[in-house]
Amino acid sequence: MGDSSTDTEKEEEEEDEKSKTDVGHAIVPTINIQDERLVDLSTTPAFLCLNELHTMGKLPGTRMAELKAKYMLLHDTVMSTQESEVQLLQNAKRFTEQIQQQQQHLQQADGFPEALSTEVSKMREQLLKYQNEYNAAKEREFHNQYRLSSLMEEKNLILKEFEKIPKPGEMEKKMKLLRESTEELRKEIMQKKLEIKNLREDLTSKQKQLVKEQKELEEVLEHQVVLKDEVVQHQNIPMQIAKEIEKMTRKKVELERKKLVLEYEVKELNNSLKKVESKVSVLVEEKEDVVKEVEGKRALLEVREREYHHLVRLLELTQENEASSLTERLVVLTRVLLSAV
Repeated sequence: MGDSSTDTEKEEEEEDEKSKTDVGHAIVPTINIQDERLVDLSTTPAFLCLNELHTMGKLPGTRMAELKAKYMLLHDTVMSTQESEVQLLQNAKRFTEQIQQQQQHLQQADGFPEALSTEVSKMREQLLKYQNEYNAAKEREFHNQYRLSSLMEEKNLILKEFEKIPKPGEMEKKMKLLRESTEELRKEIMQKKLEIKNLREDLTSKQKQLVKEQKELEEVLEHQVVLKDEVVQHQNIPMQIAKEIEKMTRKKVELERKKLVLEYEVKELNNSLKKVESKVSVLVEEKEDVVKEVEGKRALLEVREREYHHLVRLLELTQENEASSLTERLVVLTRVLLSAV
């Protein structure tokens, strides 16, 4: 009996260890998302459909290239979202591993004391196992829903682009427009040919003119050589000019000195002139006084002269009268003497 009980206890411990290992592996979520970076875009249904439409003539090459570029952009966005999802799933895996470790610690703690029954632990292990299976199924469902939504979006995009493909009537209209445009292009080509012919003629005339200008340029270069020789000959002139400039600067300095002396003398002359002007003003005042006195004396002199002239006339008259009286007296005396004789 003791041996059988020990054997059963060993079997139960082995089953507990197996269940623990199974629980540890079951908790970790699985990542079953297809890596879009490894997908060859040329083998995708969208690219194959576009190539078929192009080979059938229903889709032009430019439109096909545009749609492929759009699909590549969408594929890049899918890759970026997938990388973010993978990162999130890795974080979830890391967190679940941490939870597993904590659960193992709890199970080890629950293993003490040994008297507790193992049925609760078995039920717990089964619950965790079913929970992990449920989480894995939920994750697969989410992945399938994501793939389904991406495929539906891809289908809708392809249908929209297919609807944009022109119909046969529209193709005929476009062919007519293309024919008209080709006719216009032919006319433009003929016009361009005429323009090219005219340009060639202009080019020949320009080449002739260029030859003429080259000859003129050679003459100018020869003249330039002559001018260079003259410049070499006239290089000594700046030295002479510099010497003359030095002389002029010296003269300028001397003149400035003389100017300062003259300015000083002018200041002194101005001062003396002011003094002379003051004296002149005094003399003018004295002159005015003298002139007034002279005018008064002149008036007096005129009066005196008038009186003098009047007296002179009176004197002359008296002298004439006296002379006439003397002559009369002499005549009388002569007569008397003659009569006496």
